[in-house]
Amino acid sequence: MDNQKRKCVLIVDDEKSNIIVLTNILSGEYKVLAVKDSREAVKAAEENMPDVILLDIIMPEMDGYDVISALKNSKKAKNIPVIFITGLSNSEAEERGLSLGAVDFITKPFTSTVVKLRVENQMKIADKERLESLSRVRKEFLSRMSHEMRNPMNVIIGMVQVIKMLSMCDDLKRHVDEIDAASGNLLKMIDELLDISNIEH
Repeated sequence: MDNQKRKCVLIVDDEKSNIIVLTNILSGEYKVLAVKDSREAVKAAEENMPDVILLDIIMPEMDGYDVISALKNSKKAKNIPVIFITGLSNSEAEERGLSLGAVDFITKPFTSTVVKLRVENQMKIADKERLESLSRVRKEFLSRMSHEMRNPMNVIIGMVQVIKMLSMCDDLKRHVDEIDAASGNLLKMIDELLDISNIEH
């Protein structure tokens, strides 16, 4: 953990005591940021890009439902996983939170183990999704590069073959043979590099 950037949790709760409890639970593993004013939640999320947001539902000004709606409308923060933490224990509150895009729901009173495990689970899911996204981007890049690099080389090799059918002096024939050999070697190197990249993928 020392050599890597610590993952970040943003707590959005208007109660200082809740922030203190959650910070004490999570600060050993994660960088913890807190916002008491729900109106500042989106700004804090966009500026800090936390890995997970713990969001209280009952708050003045904007409640948690309004905050998650604003987060989901943010270009930068819309994909940050949000876990609701609330004293509301009815299924309607949970259903509403999940329908607005929350990934999990923790009901108070909670244990430190439950909070840690749920945050950790969301971190793992987010990491897996990031790796899958990077893998897709890499595969698309390799596919595009394969096409973009092989096509011009095939055109060069084809044109060299056409030129070789023409009558020419020995010096020119030697130069064309060198171009033919070099372009064939380059195409072989491109194929090998792309094959290695696909194997590592």
